[in-house]
Amino acid sequence: MSVAEKQTKEVSWSKIKNIYSREFENYFNTTIGYVFLGIFSLSINFMFFFPGKFWEMNMATMDTFFSWLRILFLFFIPAVTMRLWAEEKKSGTVEILFTLPYSTWELILGKYFSALSFIAIALVTTLFIPFSIEMIGEPDWMLIIGGYLGVFLLAATYTALGLFISWLTQDQIVAFLFASALFFLLFIMGYADFLKLIKPFSAIVAYMSVSWHFESISRGIFDLRDIIYFISFSTLFLYLNYRSIEKRR
Repeated sequence: MSVAEKQTKEVSWSKIKNIYSREFENYFNTTIGYVFLGIFSLSINFMFFFPGKFWEMNMATMDTFFSWLRILFLFFIPAVTMRLWAEEKKSGTVEILFTLPYSTWELILGKYFSALSFIAIALVTTLFIPFSIEMIGEPDWMLIIGGYLGVFLLAATYTALGLFISWLTQDQIVAFLFASALFFLLFIMGYADFLKLIKPFSAIVAYMSVSWHFESISRGIFDLRDIIYFISFSTLFLYLNYRSIEKRR
């Protein structure tokens, strides 16, 4: 039995929960978590309610809202994930973590789910927007549900990548900038202006982009291939994180 198989079988959900609780509480032990949530909520509400044209366009489907939300993720999620490993490495507590009876997968999954839960809370703060539209109009709830499913799957993918990038450095600012740059690349890969630059490979690059798959789900088309794409992408970077940590332990 390989080391990876052995560790996979030894994964304990109670230990994952311990790491999860530790990391999740860290977001709220200081004012940082509250500041992040406050900035996120104020930003998305400003984008939705303040400019008149924003309110008027696609109100029933909230298309513009989800478009702005994806842009906000390019900065918000790197800010959430940048500290997960980088802070541990800089402070030296990562060495202590490795001496504790936790497998690599338990550490990774505990951190991953804690960050994803924090992002989910941020998304929950936006739910009053579609309900406020319900009070004054007739929103298309299938498209709205598709939009929220799409942004959550997108968040799961970005979080896995951000966690991996955080492991590669002990500087949180470097982790933030590197993650934002990669997120932006994955974001624009599915758009026509970018694809014109790489015509021979445009179809392949478009399919690899997060935007291409998000657009499909946000239109209410729940294609299993799009869901598998996001799950596979997330799993890939969690596995890369696992392999890179195993080389150090």
